[in-house]
Amino acid sequence: MITRFFYLGLTPTEKKLPYLYSHVFKITYQNDKDLVWKQLVFEEDFRRFNRFPEHYNAGWSAGTDTEEAAVTDRRDEIRAWEMDEEKKVFPVKWP
Repeated sequence: MITRFFYLGLTPTEKKLPYLYSHVFKITYQNDKDLVWKQLVFEEDFRRFNRFPEHYNAGWSAGTDTEEAAVTDRRDEIRAWEMDEEKKVFPVKWP
């Protein structure tokens, strides 16, 4: 079994909508197929929680061995998007 830490980012397809980021997930999986299946389940739930799921493209982080590294990567990615004043970025507390 492999354990890695990931976060999900939803990129809007329309300019008015914000970029959305989930918290960091700890996912334990056996192989790549198992990982993809588990990520799809999280993504589906995250989209259901969001008001406009059809207006977003999903992207998973590459995954890290420690939660601290994943949190740092997520924070850095959010800061990079926030540098562009036209873009709105929201970390979503879910669930």
